[in-house]
Amino acid sequence: MRRPETWTLADVLDFEALVAADERGPEPAAIAARDTRLWQEQIAPQLASVESPDRSTVFHRWLEARRTTETLPGTWLTNGWRMLAGGAVLAGLVLGFLIAGGALYYAGSRPVNVAVFLAITVGVQWLLLTWSLLVILSRGFRAASQRLLLRIGEGIGQGLASALEHLSGPKRLRLRAEAATLRQLAGRNLQLLRWPPWLALQGFGIAWNLGVLAALLARVVFTDVAFGWESTSAQGPGGMHALARAFATPWTWLFPDACPTLDQVEHSWFHYQSGVAALDRAATASWWPWLVGFILVYGLLPRAGLWLFFWTQSRAGLRRLTFDEPRHRAAWYRLTGPVIHSNRPPLEGAAPHDGKSTPLTKARAEAGCLLIDSSLAGASAEIERWVTTQLGWQLACSEVVEIDYPSGNDTAFTRLTAALPKAPCWLIAVPAPFTAFSAFTQFIERIGQGAGFVLIVALDEHGKPKAPDPEWTRYWSDFLRAEATDCATLSFTP
Repeated sequence: MRRPETWTLADVLDFEALVAADERGPEPAAIAARDTRLWQEQIAPQLASVESPDRSTVFHRWLEARRTTETLPGTWLTNGWRMLAGGAVLAGLVLGFLIAGGALYYAGSRPVNVAVFLAITVGVQWLLLTWSLLVILSRGFRAASQRLLLRIGEGIGQGLASALEHLSGPKRLRLRAEAATLRQLAGRNLQLLRWPPWLALQGFGIAWNLGVLAALLARVVFTDVAFGWESTSAQGPGGMHALARAFATPWTWLFPDACPTLDQVEHSWFHYQSGVAALDRAATASWWPWLVGFILVYGLLPRAGLWLFFWTQSRAGLRRLTFDEPRHRAAWYRLTGPVIHSNRPPLEGAAPHDGKSTPLTKARAEAGCLLIDSSLAGASAEIERWVTTQLGWQLACSEVVEIDYPSGNDTAFTRLTAALPKAPCWLIAVPAPFTAFSAFTQFIERIGQGAGFVLIVALDEHGKPKAPDPEWTRYWSDFLRAEATDCATLSFTP
């Protein structure tokens, strides 16, 4: 038996890219035929009985089958994140080693100040972590993250497209479409996409601390270096020793000698008047185990803990995937066929499963509102005539709208809202083919009142309305039933 499918970020982004491309596809019949063939030949024969209703498993097999013939933007984006993470680790190692090496410079006239060394190597990290926490807790963090991810997605897509200008025209057009898809992916998957930058940042921090440790140990092993501390206000070594013991609490139970004693602290206190010759060599050397422990506990371990937290959150987000958005259901119906479990009787006027649609008669004549998709704007007059003739409606309003832009159409929705109290029925004329079902579901949710109908209209080569393919009528009927939209399906007939 195959192991359960495990989704990665690249899988999710590639899957969403394929779903988005199918929504925009100009030949839905060919898309449906392709998915039917994939289901019958490559997916269904390999599914166990318990896996067939599992969308995660079915969609992952579908993705694997599609990946063999397609180049997908999700893979580009995750490869970009991997390059970013690898570059961050390399930069952290190099910068940590170089900066710590500079802070450990010792020419024999003055010891390395442990407080200054830790401020440069560990203190700066804590300042950045505090700033990051404030940013995360701020109200504008999510909005800022979304804008950043949108810009990154667009930048990667456009950069790749411009880098491949030598390709043929159709391939360049496809790359531009993939760049647009990256923008959509960033908006749809913000909860997943916000973790890779944080993982890369923590990878930089881990590598930084490793570089600092490498520089410190190399300095101790291969050179003669003296550590000390300085203070103008201190009256004695007691305060510094107490502070050092407090910081060393996490490791002194296991390594009790990894902290300077009071006597060693006193004999490593540097005074310009006395000079470095007055310091005890054993006392100045006693600080380096304490410095190693400090960097490990207060530098490396917090970074590793944060990396593990962000990685766990990323994996948890992938495990919570449900694939229950309208765009996912449309793909599911194409693969497995719409399976509808409902105790509700079919809506009056809805299309039966034989693919035919029974138009409402004049007996249901009443006032109504008509919304026409912008792709059918040239046939508005014929559609209005059909509604008044076939349904007997008196149109209270007739508006051209962009169904695939549900957050827009403000003017049309204002007029519709004003007309609905007196004309509670509304009808949306949609083109066949039409695949932006996710946007359509959001569009009708925005209407939110009245009885709704969907009129399927096809256009001939001259832009005149004609009867749609019966398969499209049945597809819409099944989709509306499964979505429980309370919409009935009608088919345009000249």
